Amino acid sequence: MKSLKIAILTYSTKPRGGVVHTLSLAEELARLEHRVHIYALSGGEDFFRPVSVPYTLISCENVPDEGMDEKVKRYIDTYSAYLSSTNLDCDIYHAEDCVSANALLELRNQGLVKSFIRTVHHLDDFTSPSLIECQLKSVIEPDHVIVVSKLWEDELRLRFSLNPTVINNGVDVERFKTSGVEGFKDKAKETFSVGEYKVILSIGGIEPRKNTLTTLRAFVIAKSYFKEKGERLVWLIGGGETLFDYRVYRDEFFSEVKRSGCKLDEDIILLGNVPDESMAKLYAASDVFVFPSVKEGWGLVVLEAMASGLPVIASNIEPLTEYLRDGENSILVSPMDYEALANGIVRVIENPELRDRLTRNGRKTSE
Repeated sequence: MKSLKIAILTYSTKPRGGVVHTLSLAEELARLEHRVHIYALSGGEDFFRPVSVPYTLISCENVPDEGMDEKVKRYIDTYSAYLSSTNLDCDIYHAEDCVSANALLELRNQGLVKSFIRTVHHLDDFTSPSLIECQLKSVIEPDHVIVVSKLWEDELRLRFSLNPTVINNGVDVERFKTSGVEGFKDKAKETFSVGEYKVILSIGGIEPRKNTLTTLRAFVIAKSYFKEKGERLVWLIGGGETLFDYRVYRDEFFSEVKRSGCKLDEDIILLGNVPDESMAKLYAASDVFVFPSVKEGWGLVVLEAMASGLPVIASNIEPLTEYLRDGENSILVSPMDYEALANGIVRVIENPELRDRLTRNGRKTSE
């Protein structure tokens, strides 16, 4: 096989799905003896985990109170200006998001690259004019488009008459196989200060797409149920770095937390970005993974949870239903039905037979 020179571009160094995909893809291509280089915008931070291939971080500092339209334009301009000033000579240019795709589009318009590929993880319902344009161009302008699920293949064919290639995401299952390690779960619970508590876990921070308010409402119901039994339920929330401004949604979330009587740092623990080397411990410290997302590209964290032996409760939406089966490897609920979600949490925690079945079949799915 001919060794190719490949550039893979992403908009961030934070542990968002597209960035995780970038690093894993680059390292796998390098393992196949291709010459891979990653480019990413950075506000001064390195990648969230060690990276085994060469990479360049392009300085793009955060500007306080900057409008979204201005931010997106500045990101694209910064990216394209840097790339056009370098001696690019790659066989393949691969963009992981709309910002890097628009930067490559500018370079193609300048004649500096002949063609480029874009992986579309999902499409957002933006209201910002710059983001709407950024996303549209990043989908219809690339020379070839890859999607990570059948859902988005169908969407791109219907909406844009495109013929994308489907390449499903996967995870390194060996990294998350901790259940057989003696004492690992107990040590993991100690690490996150959850001791003997029942623990539900969410990944993705507080944002509309992750449907965090529905999880909050379900948590309040389930917490009350366990309290009546003299037991305590705790909710760990990991992640949260994003390009977008979700202040209104976050304000609503924290107002509802206050009204519910739940206490931050006691009942609900916001972990922020968890170090990559601690992710296996985070999954092991938990009893149920809760994921009522309203829109996904594939759902990498769901597969990570399953590989970790953590039972999953998720939305009954595509593309999750491409690999999740209700009652077999997961519990599926309507995304906005917080009562069904609460019921699922209680069932999984209290029913060992159900929990074992979901765990066993979930591991098989992740493999």
